[in-house]
Amino acid sequence: MYTFEKLPQLVDKRGKLVHKGEYAKRKNGVNSITTRVWHHSLTKLSAGGSKIESFADFHVRTNGWPEIAYHLIIDPKHVVNGKAAIYYCVDISKKSYHVGNSNTIGLGICVIGDYRTDKLSEATIRSIIDLHKALIADGIGKYDKAHNEMPGYSWKACCVFDYNKTFKDVLSDLLPPAKQPDPVPGLYTIQEGDTFWSVALKDGKEGITVEDLIAANPNVKPSQLKVGQTIKFGTAKNTYTSTPETSKKEQLEYKYPLPFGVLKSSSKDKVAIKQLQEALNAVNFKCGTADGIYESRTKDAVTRFQKVYLPYEVDGTYGPNTKTKLQAVLKSKGY
Repeated sequence: MYTFEKLPQLVDKRGKLVHKGEYAKRKNGVNSITTRVWHHSLTKLSAGGSKIESFADFHVRTNGWPEIAYHLIIDPKHVVNGKAAIYYCVDISKKSYHVGNSNTIGLGICVIGDYRTDKLSEATIRSIIDLHKALIADGIGKYDKAHNEMPGYSWKACCVFDYNKTFKDVLSDLLPPAKQPDPVPGLYTIQEGDTFWSVALKDGKEGITVEDLIAANPNVKPSQLKVGQTIKFGTAKNTYTSTPETSKKEQLEYKYPLPFGVLKSSSKDKVAIKQLQEALNAVNFKCGTADGIYESRTKDAVTRFQKVYLPYEVDGTYGPNTKTKLQAVLKSKGY
């Protein structure tokens, strides 16, 4: 057993989160790991979807990855004896998808939170220190780098917090980032594990969305990206913005037309509810047979969808914002 596995705040989640298959083993096992790569989740601590279950759901059901992206995740919202919980999510002998073409050599460590605005708590810092010391004692990795210090990701606003200072047990003056992200490149070269959903700057200052990428790259199939393929990236900003001259298809022309208005547990419109259920099933937010009844399974599917795409609006009720996001996901999958 490794030293890091003996940390009292560590919780073993391997095989216990949503998954569809598993990642391949590293060719040389843990000896392949040269770099401990530090991420933050880019989801605010106050957001309902800022938890490992939501990350796993997004990575597996939306990105199409076998398992959650990170090997280890530090959760500031769950404190064990004064230290943030550390979740062991993917066995370190596996090559998970978190840093593109460097996945083979990288160990993915994520701290939950958006540290462009959130602040590192003392409990979080203590767990970062403990985990770092344990990994060194175990001989797992030789170097530490932020996500934006890895090849091809210099534009990422990740991990923002200064991990070097944190390792040294400095509990103040943690705001200056170790490396500010570079400007977003006009073109981007696809790396291992990349999807439109994983590279889009959904809430970044550039505001590049999945919908923008799809519109700017009409000849690229989001579900069939290839390593080394070049896509329009920075130049895709606002590409999806509708213009007065652009006519939209009528809802009934879509394979999965979406209903208007609001649907919830008390709704009785069976036709509308059935349309919603069919659309949710099509994008792998399963709710069972489309029977036109807004029961617990349908509410749960809507809730799971919102946790991924609308983390600030998680209520299990289908409304205009959920409709807009669901339509975009359907389009991205060719429906």
